[in-house]
Amino acid sequence: MDDRKRGNPAGQTNEAVAANLRKVRQSTGVDLRELSARIKTTGRVISPSALSKIENGDRRVDVDDLTVFAYALETTPAALLTPASEEAQAPAGVPEGQFTPEEIRAWIQGTVKLTTEDLLRYWKEQAFDSASYIRRSEDILAQYDQGQVGVTPREVYEKRIATHRGRLATITGRQLELDPMSIPIDI
Repeated sequence: MDDRKRGNPAGQTNEAVAANLRKVRQSTGVDLRELSARIKTTGRVISPSALSKIENGDRRVDVDDLTVFAYALETTPAALLTPASEEAQAPAGVPEGQFTPEEIRAWIQGTVKLTTEDLLRYWKEQAFDSASYIRRSEDILAQYDQGQVGVTPREVYEKRIATHRGRLATITGRQLELDPMSIPIDI
């Protein structure tokens, strides 16, 4: 009997793609036969049975499959690659527990490299965006206080401010984890 092992087993990234493929396909109302037909128009042939095996994790996805699936389902390769839940394991090759789910999503989407320097840049931008949102919302509430009431209820702005303040606290914590000498944004 031949005891050779062929390649590496399918990992977490393959599992994420399989789950996301099924989710996107079903949410758009496309059955396996229709997806197979769409794929055929790209010049690639993948039977409904093979697609089922991919979705069930019984067949691996290669990068060519990934781009064809994304095109055929009118989504992006990043959307198929990105783990669906906050509790998902890191993609294959990425150290488990070293990066936040948001950092993993941003990395897959191409907005950040998984280096300390680039992660600090990313979090600084996120902090700036949240701080700017808080300032704008507080300006609107000040206008409300002066009698200039808008369409959006005051409570909505107050809730959004609280949400962004919480996000800023999370961002500051992550920045300090990455670099204890970093200076967080002060609003």
